Amino acid sequence: MSCAAFALTACTATETAEKSEKAPPGNQVEIIGTDYAFQAPASLPAGRTLFRFANHGKARHELNISLLRPGVSIDTFIETIRTDQTVQPLIEGPVGVLFAEPGGQSASGLAVDLRKGQTYAVICIFRDSTGARRHYDLGMYSTISVGNARPIAPLPQLATDTIVATDYAFRYARMVRPGRHTFLMKNEGKVRHELNFMLLKKGVTLEHVREVEKSGASVDSLFDGDLGLLHGRAGQTPLGQLTIDMLPDREYAIACFFKDDDKSPEHYVLGMFGSIRTAGMAQYDSTWERQQARMERMIRESN
Repeated sequence: MSCAAFALTACTATETAEKSEKAPPGNQVEIIGTDYAFQAPASLPAGRTLFRFANHGKARHELNISLLRPGVSIDTFIETIRTDQTVQPLIEGPVGVLFAEPGGQSASGLAVDLRKGQTYAVICIFRDSTGARRHYDLGMYSTISVGNARPIAPLPQLATDTIVATDYAFRYARMVRPGRHTFLMKNEGKVRHELNFMLLKKGVTLEHVREVEKSGASVDSLFDGDLGLLHGRAGQTPLGQLTIDMLPDREYAIACFFKDDDKSPEHYVLGMFGSIRTAGMAQYDSTWERQQARMERMIRESN
């Protein structure tokens, strides 16, 4: 699959706000993107925080958050990106990325345990067309400093669904209950990987997407939204987690589009893709019961 097609450069998210569960109480922050700047708080209290992203501009934008190392300025960080150098010496690690179409909102949240006394960089690396200046070059970047105070109503620590990245595959549960899920990516590989989360249109399967892509046709119309991504260095876990309200009876695609070098294929070509399905409660419970029965049988046979 082509990265441009599979990564949804022009698709929109639907069926999110109306069907999502009520958000949990706690420290929740909405960051607004415009053409071309962020409206973000200059400082926040330490502790678990859920970020949402609203795009008030006329161009597609992203909310890309990283934790800067102590003493690193946002100007140094931006100049390093601008000159196409690695930022790894400048950051403690990436948090994650949310996307929003013009006039829209991110279809997921980005949860992170903000560290007191440290600073987070917020940037958008998109550009409006090939050859155009990147949005951070137009002023779309900011910082958030974290104080010592903790929020009055801390965001509760939710159970997480762990997706393990290896060289070159994902390990994860293929079916989950509908409703709110918090996904953590753990990179057990020897190279850098990403977890790119996408919602397929209702009734569309990953197998169908692959068939269409192999035929040479565009797959953009087969997706309902690009939900966000997490990425991490070899052997590390990103600092953020994606919080997604999973719709019933739907299929969500995951993929890694990184390359090991300029001459290597994208990781999804090597098999690093998959999908997660949701089901109605009765169907999920039936599947869970079969899995439990199979596990109990294996335990008995091993004894």
